[in-house]
Amino acid sequence: MKVRDEGTWRPPGSPLHFGKPAYGKCSGDPGGRQDNPAQLPTADICAAARGLHLDAATFRVLLELQGPSLGLWRAAEIATLREQVYEPPVLDLGCGDGLVTSMVLPRVEVGLDPDEKALAQAARRGIYERLEAVPAEETRLADESIGTVVSNSVLEHLPRIGAVLETVARVLRPGGRLIFTVPTDAFSRWLVLPLGHYATWRNCQLGHINLWSTEGWIARLRQVGLEVEEVRPYLRHELVSTWDALELLQQIWIGRRRLMGIAWRRIPPSMFDRLARWASQLDLSALQVGGGRLVVARKL
Repeated sequence: MKVRDEGTWRPPGSPLHFGKPAYGKCSGDPGGRQDNPAQLPTADICAAARGLHLDAATFRVLLELQGPSLGLWRAAEIATLREQVYEPPVLDLGCGDGLVTSMVLPRVEVGLDPDEKALAQAARRGIYERLEAVPAEETRLADESIGTVVSNSVLEHLPRIGAVLETVARVLRPGGRLIFTVPTDAFSRWLVLPLGHYATWRNCQLGHINLWSTEGWIARLRQVGLEVEEVRPYLRHELVSTWDALELLQQIWIGRRRLMGIAWRRIPPSMFDRLARWASQLDLSALQVGGGRLVVARKL
């Protein structure tokens, strides 16, 4: 019997859990196909997704620090990451400045990122026991020393994705899990302008290389001994289009300053409070496919 819990796919018998870029050749072909439920190797698709929301307090911090577009996308990632269980020791792969992870976990044993300036910011968050300024595939972590690898919006940027996944499989102990979020193959089709050249430009601008289908991730992970046990889509079509429109508005400059940034910094605290309360009511989930997805894979 195939199992799907309200929009979150899991293979039979699996447990339920609630709870910076190196640019290469651009990917994200706008003609790439959407996941076809009939073609998924071990999944059925349920008609209704479980809702996905983020609390107003966290939403407010994101909106104030990161603006409306990035704040929206990060909100969906944080909400879905909070549904998971993280067995220590935890490795944060591509941790960056640590903001997202600090809103999900109170403590992380290891953070990896090649950007030393970002790691300096991560260190100030006080959640990391150890930080390494190396690409993931070059880490010298011991074999089978990690219980959970978490990675937020990183794997889509990596040109040496095969080597990275091999490293993840090496450092995970048997039964350990890789939990990651990535944009999907639907992302390119759901941008505000449904044009192939526009999607190619946006993906190059964002450094997207690996925008794969669910089947693509299943196959890649299986090659290194990781079996996908859960897929959770988030951000439906209209929210991806809204995100992209907000992103474009933030690229309008007046002299050396962004027009949106000038306006955003003038918003009074009371307005941020109201905006965050409204945003916390948004359902950030998606049905069969979203603009982003969380994937959980377990080491066999």
